[in-house]
Amino acid sequence: MENNSLRINQRIELEIEGVGSAGEGIGRLSGRAVFVPRTLPKERVLAKVVHTGSKKIVAEPLKILEPSPDRRDPICPVFGRCGGCQLMHADYPAQLELKKAILQDALSSIAGIRLESIPVAGAQEPLYYRNRGQYPVARARGKVVTGFFAPRTHDVVAVSRCRIHDPQVDRAVACVRFWAGRKKIPVYDERRHRGFLRHVVVRAGGEVLVVLVGRQDRKLPLGDLLRRLRQEVPNLAGLVLNINPARTNVILGGRNRVLWGRDFVEEMFMSLKLKLSVGSFFQVNTAQARVLFDKVRGFLGRPQGPVVDAYCGVGVLATLLFKEGHQTVGIDSAAPAIADAKTIASTNRVSTCDFQKGRTEKLLPRLISRGLKPRAVILDPPRKGCALEVIEAVAESRAEKIAYISCHPGTLSRDLKRFIELGYQLDAVEGVDMFPQTSHLEVMAGLVRG
Repeated sequence: MENNSLRINQRIELEIEGVGSAGEGIGRLSGRAVFVPRTLPKERVLAKVVHTGSKKIVAEPLKILEPSPDRRDPICPVFGRCGGCQLMHADYPAQLELKKAILQDALSSIAGIRLESIPVAGAQEPLYYRNRGQYPVARARGKVVTGFFAPRTHDVVAVSRCRIHDPQVDRAVACVRFWAGRKKIPVYDERRHRGFLRHVVVRAGGEVLVVLVGRQDRKLPLGDLLRRLRQEVPNLAGLVLNINPARTNVILGGRNRVLWGRDFVEEMFMSLKLKLSVGSFFQVNTAQARVLFDKVRGFLGRPQGPVVDAYCGVGVLATLLFKEGHQTVGIDSAAPAIADAKTIASTNRVSTCDFQKGRTEKLLPRLISRGLKPRAVILDPPRKGCALEVIEAVAESRAEKIAYISCHPGTLSRDLKRFIELGYQLDAVEGVDMFPQTSHLEVMAGLVRG
């Protein structure tokens, strides 16, 4: 069959041969790749064509004709409609192998790095692990619903119980959902930019922080909500209103008002007492964050000079390293994160740990040009990876070691290639499954100066 004869809604049979970067199965039709989500290698499937383009053909699976022995029944009733998980149809050991294959393919095709074996640390608890949830709010058939956006849309798929979130998150969200419906709280309509309640954000651990994201500041009937929250979420530390008046996809606005309790949670992590506020970044899988940080500490070795922790978030890793004798400098562009980092350092009696606010691509080159000579640099950039200015500044500093943390194999591979071209050698690549049931994998790549 010729590709140009394919029609939308046409049915095709395919043998799935590989896995794509988003966890979808890949088959071939007349030599061209066909991407079929929710399928596994070595499966034969009946699928319906939903997109034909010059670079990509996408088909939706209709029937698994010959299932893989790695296939399992997803435990979530909205799997496939909600955009949160991509690999729940595979048993957990197979998920780890698929993620490893995605990483190996990116390293090979983008950076020319071919690794036969990459260790991946699986999670002991592959369900109910996320310590933070961000739920959009909508109305459907006259009822208030909370859930997640369907893939490539802003249509909310109602979810009452998410299998990858800490159960405390869903209990808190359910309380808000019931209250909003009963009190007729206006739900935000993003198309018309009207209404009030946009998202519910919950951070859960030893304590729980609940954040209502509203379009404007307003007085709210909180009595029933607080009673229900304190009954259903005994570890409730605070209820906060975050005001976000902008017409934007960004979830949180820049202003908070405490409605009850406080605007942060406290918890113990490794040897540190943490304070985490509304907008601060911290790894969503606490147990696997310990594994990841131990790998970075092991790669850096004993203290032998300054360490820069770029994109440091709330400074947990920098503070841990400082307590072990490293001279650390943390950099982050988010003012709340730097404020929390300084508080965490002070609380843990390492107040001389240096944290600076600024964009890494601006601040790091400036610090290095003024004489900072780090022995090692930790890079944990957003999914888009490091700006070229960051890579060039690190290379110019002649840092002996680079620990690069990434959850995006594509941008990781691109940046590793750049570092290798600037004189570094790849010493280690290790995966830590921070996000079970999804196609994402956290990776620690260690580079040494050649």
